[in-house]
Amino acid sequence: MTGGGCRVGHWPLRASRMVIALAVIVSVMLACADVRAQSHTGAVGEAGAGSDVAALAEQMGPLSAEERAALLARVTDAQARELLIHYLTRDAPAAAQAPVSTSASVIARVKAMAGQVGESLRRVAAAAPDAMVAYGRVLQERLDVTFGAGGGLLIVGSLLLLCVAGALTEWLARRALEPILRANRQGPCATARDQFLRTVIWLVAELVALLAFAGGYVAAFVAAWHGNPARRDFVLAVLVAILITRVAVALTRFVFAPKSPDWRLMPVDDEAAAHFVRGARQLAVFGSLLLLGSMFGHAWGMGHDEWRFVALVSGLLFAAAALAFLLSFQRHARRAVEAALGSETVPRWAGGVAGWFWHLLAVLYVIAAFLIGSVSVLLDQPFDPVAAVLGFVVLFVLYPYLNTLFGRMIAPLGPAGEVAAPGPTYDAQFMAEIGESEDEGAINAAISSAALRAADRRSLQADRRVLRRIVAIATFVACVLLFGVVIGVDLFGDTSAHPVASFLIRVLVDVGLVGLVAYAVWSFASAWIDRKLAEEHAKMPPEEHDDIGPAMQGGTRLQTVLPLIRKTLAVTILLLALLVSLDALGVNIVPLIAGAGVIGLAIGFGSQTLVKDIISGLFFLMDDAFRIGEYIESGNVSGTVERFNLRSLSLRGYLGAVYTVPYGAIGAVTNYSRDWVIMKLRFRVPYDTDLDKVRKIFKKIGQEMLEDPELGPNFLQPFKSQGVVKMDDSAFIVSGKFMTKPNKQWAVRKAVYEKVQRAFRENGIAFAPKRVIVEVPAENHFEEDDDLPRKPALTGGAATAVVAEGG
Repeated sequence: MTGGGCRVGHWPLRASRMVIALAVIVSVMLACADVRAQSHTGAVGEAGAGSDVAALAEQMGPLSAEERAALLARVTDAQARELLIHYLTRDAPAAAQAPVSTSASVIARVKAMAGQVGESLRRVAAAAPDAMVAYGRVLQERLDVTFGAGGGLLIVGSLLLLCVAGALTEWLARRALEPILRANRQGPCATARDQFLRTVIWLVAELVALLAFAGGYVAAFVAAWHGNPARRDFVLAVLVAILITRVAVALTRFVFAPKSPDWRLMPVDDEAAAHFVRGARQLAVFGSLLLLGSMFGHAWGMGHDEWRFVALVSGLLFAAAALAFLLSFQRHARRAVEAALGSETVPRWAGGVAGWFWHLLAVLYVIAAFLIGSVSVLLDQPFDPVAAVLGFVVLFVLYPYLNTLFGRMIAPLGPAGEVAAPGPTYDAQFMAEIGESEDEGAINAAISSAALRAADRRSLQADRRVLRRIVAIATFVACVLLFGVVIGVDLFGDTSAHPVASFLIRVLVDVGLVGLVAYAVWSFASAWIDRKLAEEHAKMPPEEHDDIGPAMQGGTRLQTVLPLIRKTLAVTILLLALLVSLDALGVNIVPLIAGAGVIGLAIGFGSQTLVKDIISGLFFLMDDAFRIGEYIESGNVSGTVERFNLRSLSLRGYLGAVYTVPYGAIGAVTNYSRDWVIMKLRFRVPYDTDLDKVRKIFKKIGQEMLEDPELGPNFLQPFKSQGVVKMDDSAFIVSGKFMTKPNKQWAVRKAVYEKVQRAFRENGIAFAPKRVIVEVPAENHFEEDDDLPRKPALTGGAATAVVAEGG
């Protein structure tokens, strides 16, 4: 794929390399078989002659009905009688035995299986020296050629001619498809849908060219075929191997687009994409040849033990090649997984862990598939290696690709997964709104509008991230189901030929569905709560605190209750998902629920204080005694409510200290932030002050402050005089009061003090200092023996009295 398509001038070179490699390996296999066949003189005698009955029965196992009849025709009467007795003895029901426990039965079955595997291994090892001889003999008999007389060269030359015929038809097809591919290369690639469409068109064209190759190959063979069924099967099997290899390479290039970065959906660089395609090509060629050789031996009547040896060696070689591929490309694979998840979906550390985990699972899958296949071959149980390879592709290639594709098509996050930055974005719309205006109101309105747009973008991208995670979980469940179908597991039947695999896949599907539903419910509920909290926050006026007094601006009741509801909902969903997942694993959850009830009862009796705190907190919330952001006082503790939890609340004191108060210890609550606040101010004036004049001054100040554009909206009642509320030895105590909204009284009080001071100075009214009158007798009244220093002591006592009264 170059620039969006495959260049016509390059494909014959790649195809010729692949065909030459196939021909060389087939020639080597045939030559080895020829050498081993010529080193052993004497053909195979009567089938089964000189072998025991068990070996003869083992040899008949994989044969068809016609082949069994031909084999029985060549045995003696004594051998036939012993063979019948062998089958009757083997199929006879076992003698009645005492019932055994399930664990003992499992152990016995494992021991029996291990014994059978060991016995089969001994037979395979004994047949290993003659495996290549048997393989060469079968090929010569079926293909009706003699390798030593140039038969191998004849086969290889015929295959090359057929491949040349197929290549010619493929070249004609590619020439016809070139206008379509040229138009496809010039198509847009701005979105994930465009990229997918470009690669699909290229893949369809590639498959059409491969069909043309197959058509030319088959047409050339039909033209030269002389009616030998074995040669027909051999030629068609080689064609299937070529097609499997080239389709695998085409699909890999479709996924990674090594030479078309603009078309690439998978988040890998050019180097990694080229490595993946190259490794997939090598594995496909090697695996197809191994599968071809094993298939010929099994289909053409090769000895059973010899065929099992060939199958085991082929599986070992392919597993080793696959592990070498995974180990050599582990860095690229981990980077691809981390980039596929992306920081917008999971944290960076989780992406790194997922990359290592993906690679570990891939290695374990290859090892497990090899072990299961080897045991299946040794126990004569069915095993499909092609299904195992397709299962690997589904889990480790198709799932990341579909996850990336659906995620980018359904919930795109923008270029490179960009996330809107916090705060307003001063974009072109913002600049157009303010223009060259210097009006502060217009600029503030534009800033508010930009902030709202930024908040909408952040909310939209948060919803998209949630949707991408839901898509990832749903895609995983679908791929697990597809994996079960590919490997032939009956997920919905009562019985299955692979009970362990069926159980594991069912568990993965059930847990995945539970996780999908739980995460979807939690995500949408949490998003709704966040949206409601944002709406409630937008309804509140901006906080204007002058740091004169404690902040007392409270939130709404929803702002107080919704965070608690979110925490409760999260715990509830987590517990329900855990219980349902345990039930899917086969764990009986009824005792767990009963045990949890007993434990809860015990905790209730043993932690009465905790229960008291929780119950008290519920009643405080029901009474709406306080909210987030309100200033309250309880006992000797006061502060702004910062947060709630299950058993306590946190208060931020005026000087910054944080108090954690259990609900059970709150008692009476004084809330200073609810509805309105009255503040009373007192002023000392001399006895000769005109009190009516003071009243008029206070009233005038109140009217002026009501008309103030900043302070006026804060008033609920204006500042006014309450007259003389107290007298002392030196002054009248005049009081004034006003009513404001919560948290607004401090700024109003500051302004009232300034205006009263200015008005008193303008009207010649002085503030009366505090005085204590002390009558001291004249000096001639003191006796000669009196202590004159008593006068300073009397003055100090008077000052102490003034301070005590002011305190």
